[in-house]
Amino acid sequence: MVHYKSKVLAVLNQKGGVGKTTVASVIAEYAAIVAHKNVLVVDLDMQCNSSDYWVGMETAPQATGGQLPPLHPDYDGDPDLDSRSNIADIFFGKAVLPHPTYIRPENGFDHVVEIMVGHPALLERINSEYDNASGKIASLIIDRLGDFLHMEDVANTYDLIILDTGPSRNPIFRSAVRAATHAIIPFEPEEKSLQGINAMLQVIQSENFSRDEQQQLNLIGLCPNKVRSNTNIHRSTLEMLHKELGNIMFPPEVYLPQSTAFPERDLKGISPRSIFQISAQHVAHKQSSSVGAFTLSQIFPNESH
Repeated sequence: MVHYKSKVLAVLNQKGGVGKTTVASVIAEYAAIVAHKNVLVVDLDMQCNSSDYWVGMETAPQATGGQLPPLHPDYDGDPDLDSRSNIADIFFGKAVLPHPTYIRPENGFDHVVEIMVGHPALLERINSEYDNASGKIASLIIDRLGDFLHMEDVANTYDLIILDTGPSRNPIFRSAVRAATHAIIPFEPEEKSLQGINAMLQVIQSENFSRDEQQQLNLIGLCPNKVRSNTNIHRSTLEMLHKELGNIMFPPEVYLPQSTAFPERDLKGISPRSIFQISAQHVAHKQSSSVGAFTLSQIFPNESH
């Protein structure tokens, strides 16, 4: 059983392409740059988009997924560590090292974002080996991520941990749900992207059946992403969802717009790097601030954001 000590936010949706990595990175940047939190991002998606965004993956055509995590800059030959330290290592009983990102004191920031990068081949191996494991073994694997993230040292090091998850309901995904204290479901306000919402609500409900009342997984809400406010389909879809789902939707003014500012951050060497370093008048900056502030107000209710 996981003993919850850290604040762990899982970004969930069974539908791919809805912008989970964008939402995770925006909240991480807001938490560190604006709200002065130390943040750990954990990349649990075999596509490793968060890892590539924050530190860059190495191209490896012969490897599963065509990528390898980068060599860790602080690896010193320790036999307990892998030179390409990654989050999958904890499932094999190894120690892990988070990678530093550009958000660190050497670059003029007061707080940090660090990342536990993913490893496509190892994450796939875990999912395939334990997908049909016996109940006892499966339970041990599913708890392992939570046991790690809620260790005293980890809880004391990071104010917030953000899990970027994949779209499949596999052992790694179930581990993320078990480890989380809070959840966000990003979605694009179009019919094809709404299919995963009910499935994710059922996942959270099912998880909470297995938890004590004091340790419930808190749904912060459904976060609209890639919103085009000038289109009838997006406006009408959001109006319908607010009417039908009420307070599990993010407030009407809290969403991320369709904006080139988000994919531009992925360009290598671009400056400024963060949404929160561009003009405060830019719609992407304004809306990212609203998403960050609303999210953190739910996770840290006694603080002002």
